[in-house]
Amino acid sequence: MQAIAGSVGDGGTNTGSDVALIQVMLMKVQQPAGRGPYLTSYDGASGAGTIAAIRQFKIDQNVEPQTPAAAVRGVIQPNDAAWRRLVAAVPQAFQGLRVLPAGRTVYLEATAQQRDAKIANAATYTFAPAFRVKVNRLINRMHAVHGIAIGVCPQGGRRNFQEQYELFTSGRGVTNAGPGESNHNFGMAADIGFAGLRWLRSDGTVVENEGHWLGQIHRASAEQELKFWDALRAVGTSNEVGAYRGPAGDRPHLQNWSDAGVSMARSLAAHLTRSGTMHWERAGRVYQSDLGFGGALYPVGTAAQIWAGNATLDAPTLTRARAAARPRAAALPVAARQMAGAAARPGAAPAVAGQPAQATAADVAAMRRALRAEFERADRNWSAWLPS
Repeated sequence: MQAIAGSVGDGGTNTGSDVALIQVMLMKVQQPAGRGPYLTSYDGASGAGTIAAIRQFKIDQNVEPQTPAAAVRGVIQPNDAAWRRLVAAVPQAFQGLRVLPAGRTVYLEATAQQRDAKIANAATYTFAPAFRVKVNRLINRMHAVHGIAIGVCPQGGRRNFQEQYELFTSGRGVTNAGPGESNHNFGMAADIGFAGLRWLRSDGTVVENEGHWLGQIHRASAEQELKFWDALRAVGTSNEVGAYRGPAGDRPHLQNWSDAGVSMARSLAAHLTRSGTMHWERAGRVYQSDLGFGGALYPVGTAAQIWAGNATLDAPTLTRARAAARPRAAALPVAARQMAGAAARPGAAPAVAGQPAQATAADVAAMRRALRAEFERADRNWSAWLPS
């Protein structure tokens, strides 16, 4: 049983978490002579009903044999005789009652076996090795500190670019990151949830089917739901774990580095350049590429547009890119032209010499496929990604 930090009841300290725990304990203990439980609901506030229930429990248990019943106060102190009697009276099924230090929602402590099952499940997800260590530390630490068995949410590990694209375009509003723009795409982030958390409603009913995202607690009290997410983030960002929080609204999300000074779009552009055959940069809301010609950069659209094969490249732009590439290629040694010449690029003119032909719709389609192929190379090379 989790200990109370301060006194509860008449004249007590009465922090919400302590009061809620005592109230639930009194809900699970039966009075003599079949009079039912001492309390029938809990709210974390020590009112007249709670004080009366504590007083009656102390009288029934003869906690203060030298004190006349009329003089018994309805208060429990940490580890006093009344506390010890109350702990002993709670049924075995509820000996693992817990409450977060800042919370008022009482829950049942998870077992070591449940924690280990979450770790085993996390092993089925792909993470960068260094971050996997932090995920396991987080699961272990959350159980050690709060008695909660947290785990990786569905799609909460590494997502490939296609999975990220599908999530981005799902209409669910769960991510603003296109393919290659999420920490998840590189095994450096995890979405962690509370599936299986057994908590007690205000009437003492145990919720047995809580989901990853605490939907049932949210419906009961959005304020209390946030206490659990706050606890997760506090443990995740502790020195013992060493992870970092993500955007404020992305509550399940923890990652391997701080967002300060890191641009996911800039990092993707650098990763594309390292992984493929084109040079990339981020400009405003879109990406730019040299299209493999080694010269000027041309806007080609968002990550989602490029991945979908809809890069914002048109025939006049491709024609200009070809024309600009020809003088550079002509100045190279003959052998180098084979590597850098426009003829080696999708949608390129057939020769270095002479005037470039106007790019056709087929040329544009070929270049769009080549841009998508650059993203595919970056996806396959996910483990080499670096923040920048």
